[in-house]
Amino acid sequence: MKLEQFAAMNMVYQRFSFQYALDSMQRLGIDRFELWAGGSHPNCYVSDLADMKALKSELDRRGMTVTCMTPEQCIYPYNIATPNAELRRQSLDYFLKYIDMTAELGVEKMLCGAGWGDLDEPVEDAWKRSVESLWVMTKHAEKRGVKLAFEILQFLESNLVYNYETTRRMFDEIDHPNFCLCVDTVPMRVDGKTLDDFFQGFGDRIIHIHLTDGTPTGHLPLGAGNIDVREQFDALDRNGYTGDVTLELGAWMDRPEESTKLAFDTVKKYL
Repeated sequence: MKLEQFAAMNMVYQRFSFQYALDSMQRLGIDRFELWAGGSHPNCYVSDLADMKALKSELDRRGMTVTCMTPEQCIYPYNIATPNAELRRQSLDYFLKYIDMTAELGVEKMLCGAGWGDLDEPVEDAWKRSVESLWVMTKHAEKRGVKLAFEILQFLESNLVYNYETTRRMFDEIDHPNFCLCVDTVPMRVDGKTLDDFFQGFGDRIIHIHLTDGTPTGHLPLGAGNIDVREQFDALDRNGYTGDVTLELGAWMDRPEESTKLAFDTVKKYL
C-alpha cells in the first residue's frame, strides 16, 4: 500500500463550510478526497453548488483531486427500492443527475447502494425494484464513462444488501463491468467477514474501500477504535489492491480536522 492510495472525505466536515473543508485538508497536506455531496457542500439541488465546471476549476487551482462522487443516500428520502412509484422515479432521477455530475467533474466512479424496502413488505418485492433501478443506473453510467462503486451497508441502512451473502447475490444479478464494489469495513466487521473474504469472492470487481476504526461499528478515525489496523493493511497488500481507500469518518464532526489528522497519522505510522 502507498500513501497516494488513501483519501479523505468531506462528510466529517458537513457542519462546516466546504471551503473550510478544503482549507483544512490542505493544511494537513491532503490533496485527494472522496466528495460527499450533501448539505451545503456541492450537491445537485442548488445551481451554484451543482456547477461542476466551477468546482473543477477550484480544485485544479488547489491541486486537489476527487477520487469518488458520493451522493447522500442514507439521510435524504431518496430510495431506489421504495414501493412508492413517484418517489422511486425521483430517486432514480437524483442518482442519474449525480452520474452526469460525476462525468462532468472528470471523476471515475460514483458510490451507490441498494436502497431499502419497508420492513413490513416481502423483501423480494423491494429486491426486484432495487435490481431494476440499479440496471438503469448502470446502463447510464456506462454511457457516461462512469463506474458505480456499489457499497455494502448495515441492515438498518439497507435491508437488501448488508452482508457478504446479499452482496454476492446482487453481483450475480448485475454482472456488468461498470457495476463494481465498494467494501465498507463497518458492515464487513459486523458480518464477521474479512477483507480476504471479499477479495476471494469479488476479486478485481472491488474498486473502492471505506476503511474505518470501530468497536466494531462506528466510523472512528484509524487509531481511535480497537480494530487491528496492521491486519487491514496486510490484507490489502496480500490481495494486491491498488485502488482507492477512503478514510470514511463520521465521528468527531465538531472537530473534523483533528479526526482526519489522527486517521492519516495512523496510516503513515503503519505504512
